[in-house]
Amino acid sequence: GPGPRPSPPQALGSRTKLRKPTLPKAKICLWEDLPFWAMDTIQQAQTTEELKEALVMVLCVRMGTVDPRDAIVMDLYVYTLQFAKEQRFNKEQTSAFFSIVRRVHDACIETSLGNLEEVFQYFMKLVFCHSTRRPPFSIDLFNAEEVQNITDYVTNTYFRHYKLYKFTFTPQIRMDLCLSYIGMSAPSPVEEEEGEAEEPKLLEEEVEEEASPAQTHVAELKQYVTAQLTEQVSKLRAQIEEKLHLSEEEMNRKLAGLERGGTSKKDVKARAKKKIGRA
Repeated sequence: GPGPRPSPPQALGSRTKLRKPTLPKAKICLWEDLPFWAMDTIQQAQTTEELKEALVMVLCVRMGTVDPRDAIVMDLYVYTLQFAKEQRFNKEQTSAFFSIVRRVHDACIETSLGNLEEVFQYFMKLVFCHSTRRPPFSIDLFNAEEVQNITDYVTNTYFRHYKLYKFTFTPQIRMDLCLSYIGMSAPSPVEEEEGEAEEPKLLEEEVEEEASPAQTHVAELKQYVTAQLTEQVSKLRAQIEEKLHLSEEEMNRKLAGLERGGTSKKDVKARAKKKIGRA
């Protein structure tokens, strides 16, 4: 299916701890999502609509619903298969590449927390599981050039829009802030009811009473706290916006560094020789 359905915003308690889920171990995923019999149906599709209909039949996913997330997932699948066709992948390569992209997406939307670097490393491990002959751990479906093309494509499409996928498919986390004033007792329910009952009477009689010094002090204290809180929230919002901007730049630098550091043809060949030597 198109993956887990996002839930409404969740309020976090004071003791709630958010932890990143452990990513599954990278392994061979040939024929797992698109079995051999389904590849004939996929490859016979001539138009985008025919391809979508074939995917609906094979994967039992939804299409044409009011939920825009279903359309996003379908577009991801269609573009993945179109890239495989442009690269002239055979049935085995197409099935494996499709499953790699699908597992990357599932890993992304499994948590609301940031896990870009972990998922990118998971993606690279999946690719290498299908580019080095070392049974039963890996197979050599893709050569060095195909690995480079796959990495460039997924990096420039999926990972460039990683935060959008994360925002769209994961639950929003909400934190509620509760303030308590030390040294002040909360009004009892009886006092609140009496106050509500006396209010209309006071309005009718138009009685004006001067506030006691204690009440004046409490009102001034609340006003001061509210003003300080508003100021701090404004500063915090500005800091968050600045951090988001810096985080976006850092993400782009990391992606560029990861792509340069782990996907060169020499690196692919070196890893392949290293794994074969271990076998």
